[in-house]
Amino acid sequence: MKKKLLIVVLIVMVLVGFTGCLGGQYTDYFNEEYEANENTVLRVTAFNGQIEIYNWDDNALSLNAIKRSRISQEELDNVDIDVVENADQIEIEALYVGHRTSQPSVDMNIKVPSYVTVDALTTSNGAIIVKDVKGDITALSSNGAINIENVDGYVTATTSNGRIDIKSTTGVNNLQSSNGVINAEIYDFQENISIHTSNGGITLYLNPSLNADVEIETSNGQIVTSGIMLSLTTNEEKHKIGTLGDGGNKITIETSNGDINIYELEM
Repeated sequence: MKKKLLIVVLIVMVLVGFTGCLGGQYTDYFNEEYEANENTVLRVTAFNGQIEIYNWDDNALSLNAIKRSRISQEELDNVDIDVVENADQIEIEALYVGHRTSQPSVDMNIKVPSYVTVDALTTSNGAIIVKDVKGDITALSSNGAINIENVDGYVTATTSNGRIDIKSTTGVNNLQSSNGVINAEIYDFQENISIHTSNGGITLYLNPSLNADVEIETSNGQIVTSGIMLSLTTNEEKHKIGTLGDGGNKITIETSNGDINIYELEM
Protein backbone atom coordinates (compact mmCIF):
# COMPACT_ATOMS: atom_id res chain seq x y z
CA MET A 1 0.00 0.00 0.00
CA LYS A 2 2.81 2.40 0.95
CA LYS A 3 4.65 1.52 -2.26
CA LYS A 4 1.57 2.32 -4.37
CA LEU A 5 1.08 5.61 -2.51
CA LEU A 6 4.72 6.57 -3.12
CA ILE A 7 4.38 5.83 -6.84
CA VAL A 8 1.24 7.98 -7.04
CA VAL A 9 2.98 10.87 -5.24
CA LEU A 10 5.98 10.67 -7.58
CA ILE A 11 3.74 10.65 -10.66
CA VAL A 12 1.85 13.71 -9.39
CA MET A 13 5.12 15.55 -8.70
CA VAL A 14 6.41 14.82 -12.19
CA LEU A 15 3.14 15.93 -13.80
CA VAL A 16 3.03 19.14 -11.77
CA GLY A 17 6.60 19.98 -12.73
CA PHE A 18 5.97 19.19 -16.38
CA THR A 19 2.76 21.22 -16.44
CA GLY A 20 4.52 24.17 -14.80
CA CYS A 21 7.07 24.33 -17.60
CA LEU A 22 4.37 24.10 -20.25
CA GLY A 23 2.21 26.66 -18.48
CA GLY A 24 4.74 29.48 -18.74
CA GLN A 25 6.30 29.44 -15.25
CA TYR A 26 9.26 31.45 -16.54
CA THR A 27 8.27 35.10 -16.28
CA ASP A 28 10.15 38.40 -16.20
CA TYR A 29 8.84 41.93 -15.74
CA PHE A 30 10.06 45.14 -17.35
CA ASN A 31 8.87 48.41 -15.78
CA GLU A 32 10.27 51.79 -16.80
CA GLU A 33 9.22 55.40 -17.32
CA TYR A 34 10.48 57.81 -19.98
CA GLU A 35 10.36 61.56 -20.36
CA ALA A 36 7.90 62.81 -22.98
CA ASN A 37 6.92 66.19 -24.35
CA GLU A 38 4.38 67.67 -26.76
CA ASN A 39 6.52 66.65 -29.76
CA THR A 40 6.97 63.02 -28.71
CA VAL A 41 5.87 60.39 -31.24
CA LEU A 42 5.50 56.77 -30.05
CA ARG A 43 6.12 53.67 -32.16
CA VAL A 44 5.87 50.12 -30.80
CA THR A 45 6.89 46.74 -32.25
CA ALA A 46 6.25 43.47 -30.42
CA PHE A 47 6.22 39.76 -31.24
CA ASN A 48 3.89 37.07 -29.99
CA GLY A 49 2.10 39.34 -27.58
CA GLN A 50 -0.38 42.08 -26.91
CA ILE A 51 0.09 45.85 -27.14
CA GLU A 52 -2.12 48.03 -24.94
CA ILE A 53 -1.91 51.83 -24.93
CA TYR A 54 -3.92 54.13 -22.68
CA ASN A 55 -3.90 57.73 -21.54
CA TRP A 56 -2.93 58.75 -18.03
CA ASP A 57 -2.44 62.01 -16.10
CA ASP A 58 1.30 61.69 -15.47
CA ASN A 59 3.88 63.60 -17.55
CA ALA A 60 6.02 60.51 -18.22
CA LEU A 61 5.48 57.58 -20.58
CA SER A 62 5.09 54.34 -18.63
CA LEU A 63 6.04 50.93 -20.04
CA ASN A 64 5.09 47.74 -18.22
CA ALA A 65 5.98 44.55 -20.08
CA ILE A 66 5.67 40.89 -19.19
CA LYS A 67 7.99 38.39 -20.83
CA ARG A 68 6.99 34.73 -20.71
CA SER A 69 8.58 31.45 -21.76
CA ARG A 70 7.32 27.89 -21.54
CA ILE A 71 10.78 26.45 -22.14
CA SER A 72 13.49 27.92 -19.92
CA GLN A 73 14.87 30.95 -18.15
CA GLU A 74 17.66 31.03 -20.72
CA GLU A 75 15.14 31.53 -23.51
CA LEU A 76 13.51 34.29 -21.49
CA ASP A 77 16.88 35.98 -21.01
CA ASN A 78 17.21 36.14 -24.80
CA VAL A 79 14.17 38.41 -25.02
CA ASP A 80 15.20 42.08 -24.98
CA ILE A 81 13.05 45.19 -24.86
CA ASP A 82 14.88 47.90 -26.73
CA VAL A 83 13.82 51.52 -26.13
CA VAL A 84 15.31 54.24 -28.31
CA GLU A 85 14.70 57.83 -27.23
CA ASN A 86 15.43 61.11 -28.92
CA ALA A 87 13.98 64.59 -28.69
CA ASP A 88 10.85 63.83 -30.71
CA GLN A 89 10.49 60.07 -30.72
CA ILE A 90 10.29 57.00 -28.52
CA GLU A 91 10.60 53.62 -30.25
CA ILE A 92 9.87 50.50 -28.23
CA GLU A 93 10.75 47.13 -29.73
CA ALA A 94 10.72 43.58 -28.37
CA LEU A 95 13.63 41.59 -29.79
CA TYR A 96 14.75 37.98 -29.59
CA VAL A 97 18.52 37.61 -29.47
CA GLY A 98 19.84 34.39 -30.97
CA HIS A 99 18.10 31.40 -32.53
CA ARG A 100 14.48 31.14 -31.43
CA THR A 101 13.40 27.53 -30.97
CA SER A 102 9.94 28.17 -29.52
CA GLN A 103 7.50 31.02 -28.96
CA PRO A 104 8.31 33.26 -26.00
CA SER A 105 5.84 36.10 -25.63
CA VAL A 106 5.96 39.77 -24.69
CA ASP A 107 2.85 41.67 -23.57
CA MET A 108 3.18 45.46 -23.33
CA ASN A 109 1.03 47.88 -21.37
CA ILE A 110 1.89 51.51 -22.12
CA LYS A 111 0.46 54.67 -20.59
CA VAL A 112 1.02 58.02 -22.29
CA PRO A 113 0.30 61.67 -21.46
CA SER A 114 -2.48 63.23 -23.52
CA TYR A 115 -0.01 65.23 -25.61
CA VAL A 116 2.01 62.23 -26.89
CA THR A 117 1.28 61.22 -30.50
CA VAL A 118 0.79 57.48 -31.07
CA ASP A 119 1.94 56.41 -34.53
CA ALA A 120 2.78 52.85 -35.70
CA LEU A 121 1.91 49.74 -33.66
CA THR A 122 2.96 46.30 -34.87
CA THR A 123 2.80 42.85 -33.33
CA SER A 124 3.32 39.50 -35.02
CA ASN A 125 0.90 37.55 -32.86
CA GLY A 126 -1.41 39.34 -30.46
CA ALA A 127 -4.09 41.94 -29.94
CA ILE A 128 -3.71 45.71 -30.19
CA ILE A 129 -5.84 47.82 -27.84
CA VAL A 130 -5.70 51.63 -27.87
CA LYS A 131 -7.93 54.06 -25.97
CA ASP A 132 -8.07 57.78 -25.20
CA VAL A 133 -4.98 58.97 -27.08
CA LYS A 134 -4.12 61.11 -30.10
CA GLY A 135 -2.39 60.36 -33.41
CA ASP A 136 -2.95 58.99 -36.88
CA ILE A 137 -2.50 55.37 -35.87
CA THR A 138 -1.43 52.48 -38.07
CA ALA A 139 -2.11 49.18 -36.26
CA LEU A 140 -0.85 45.90 -37.71
CA SER A 141 -1.24 42.42 -36.23
CA SER A 142 -0.60 39.15 -38.02
CA ASN A 143 -2.84 37.21 -35.65
CA GLY A 144 -4.97 39.16 -33.22
CA ALA A 145 -7.85 41.53 -32.66
CA ILE A 146 -7.56 45.31 -33.01
CA ASN A 147 -9.63 47.55 -30.76
CA ILE A 148 -9.21 51.33 -31.04
CA GLU A 149 -11.46 53.77 -29.22
CA ASN A 150 -11.65 57.50 -28.54
CA VAL A 151 -8.67 58.58 -30.64
CA ASP A 152 -8.00 62.09 -31.92
CA GLY A 153 -6.75 60.98 -35.32
CA TYR A 154 -7.30 58.76 -38.34
CA VAL A 155 -6.93 55.00 -37.94
CA THR A 156 -5.56 52.33 -40.28
CA ALA A 157 -5.99 48.75 -39.03
CA THR A 158 -4.85 45.46 -40.57
CA THR A 159 -4.94 41.95 -39.11
CA SER A 160 -4.59 38.60 -40.82
CA ASN A 161 -6.73 36.77 -38.28
CA GLY A 162 -8.92 38.72 -35.88
CA ARG A 163 -11.74 41.17 -35.43
CA ILE A 164 -11.45 44.95 -35.82
CA ASP A 165 -13.42 47.40 -33.66
CA ILE A 166 -13.07 51.14 -34.25
CA LYS A 167 -15.10 53.63 -32.21
CA SER A 168 -15.06 57.40 -31.62
CA THR A 169 -12.07 58.39 -33.76
CA THR A 170 -11.61 61.45 -35.97
CA GLY A 171 -11.83 59.16 -38.99
CA VAL A 172 -10.64 55.96 -40.62
CA ASN A 173 -8.40 54.87 -43.44
CA ASN A 174 -8.24 51.27 -44.67
CA LEU A 175 -9.57 48.51 -42.40
CA GLN A 176 -8.55 44.98 -43.43
CA SER A 177 -9.01 41.54 -41.86
CA SER A 178 -8.51 38.22 -43.58
CA ASN A 179 -10.58 36.34 -41.01
CA GLY A 180 -12.76 38.34 -38.64
CA VAL A 181 -15.65 40.73 -38.25
CA ILE A 182 -15.24 44.49 -38.66
CA ASN A 183 -17.24 46.99 -36.61
CA ALA A 184 -16.49 50.67 -37.17
CA GLU A 185 -17.83 54.15 -36.73
CA ILE A 186 -16.86 56.38 -39.64
CA TYR A 187 -16.94 60.05 -38.75
CA ASP A 188 -14.67 61.06 -41.62
CA PHE A 189 -12.20 59.80 -44.22
CA GLN A 190 -9.60 61.62 -46.33
CA GLU A 191 -9.17 59.58 -49.52
CA ASN A 192 -10.43 56.41 -51.19
CA ILE A 193 -10.64 53.72 -48.51
CA SER A 194 -11.30 49.99 -48.38
CA ILE A 195 -13.05 48.09 -45.60
CA HIS A 196 -12.54 44.41 -46.32
CA THR A 197 -12.68 41.03 -44.64
CA SER A 198 -12.50 37.67 -46.36
CA ASN A 199 -14.45 35.78 -43.70
CA GLY A 200 -16.74 37.76 -41.41
CA GLY A 201 -19.50 40.29 -41.20
CA ILE A 202 -19.11 44.06 -41.45
CA THR A 203 -21.11 46.59 -39.42
CA LEU A 204 -20.56 50.28 -40.11
CA TYR A 205 -22.03 53.46 -38.69
CA LEU A 206 -21.64 56.34 -41.16
CA ASN A 207 -21.67 60.05 -40.44
CA PRO A 208 -24.83 61.32 -42.21
CA SER A 209 -22.97 64.43 -43.43
CA LEU A 210 -20.39 62.44 -45.42
CA ASN A 211 -20.01 63.02 -49.16
CA ALA A 212 -18.83 59.76 -50.69
CA ASP A 213 -19.16 57.24 -53.47
CA VAL A 214 -19.97 53.86 -51.95
CA GLU A 215 -19.67 50.29 -53.26
CA ILE A 216 -20.87 47.38 -51.13
CA GLU A 217 -20.46 43.70 -51.98
CA THR A 218 -20.73 40.31 -50.32
CA SER A 219 -20.38 36.96 -52.04
CA ASN A 220 -22.24 35.05 -49.32
CA GLY A 221 -24.51 37.12 -47.10
CA GLN A 222 -27.02 39.96 -46.92
CA ILE A 223 -26.61 43.72 -47.34
CA VAL A 224 -28.72 45.92 -45.06
CA THR A 225 -28.71 49.73 -45.03
CA SER A 226 -30.80 51.61 -42.50
CA GLY A 227 -31.18 55.29 -41.76
CA ILE A 228 -28.65 56.53 -44.33
CA MET A 229 -29.48 58.50 -47.48
CA LEU A 230 -27.72 56.29 -50.02
CA SER A 231 -28.72 57.06 -53.60
CA LEU A 232 -28.27 53.77 -55.46
CA THR A 233 -27.27 53.29 -59.09
CA THR A 234 -26.82 49.53 -58.63
CA ASN A 235 -29.20 47.75 -56.27
CA GLU A 236 -28.61 44.02 -56.37
CA GLU A 237 -29.04 41.64 -53.46
CA LYS A 238 -25.31 41.18 -52.92
CA HIS A 239 -23.93 44.24 -54.70
CA LYS A 240 -24.85 47.89 -54.31
CA ILE A 241 -23.31 51.09 -55.70
CA GLY A 242 -24.42 54.57 -54.74
CA THR A 243 -23.58 57.97 -53.34
CA LEU A 244 -23.82 59.67 -49.99
CA GLY A 245 -24.53 63.39 -50.15
CA ASP A 246 -22.77 64.94 -53.14
CA GLY A 247 -20.50 61.93 -53.68
CA GLY A 248 -16.71 62.14 -53.57
CA ASN A 249 -13.91 59.82 -52.53
CA LYS A 250 -14.87 56.16 -52.58
CA ILE A 251 -15.62 53.79 -49.71
CA THR A 252 -15.36 50.15 -50.81
CA ILE A 253 -17.00 47.72 -48.38
CA GLU A 254 -16.50 44.04 -49.11
CA THR A 255 -16.66 40.60 -47.51
CA SER A 256 -16.49 37.20 -49.14
CA ASN A 257 -18.47 35.46 -46.41
CA GLY A 258 -20.76 37.46 -44.13
CA ASP A 259 -23.49 40.07 -43.82
CA ILE A 260 -22.89 43.79 -44.30
CA ASN A 261 -24.95 46.17 -42.15
CA ILE A 262 -24.70 49.93 -42.58
CA TYR A 263 -26.44 52.38 -40.26
CA GLU A 264 -26.55 56.11 -39.64
CA LEU A 265 -24.11 57.25 -37.00
CA GLU A 266 -25.78 59.18 -34.19
CA MET A 267 -23.86 62.42 -33.81
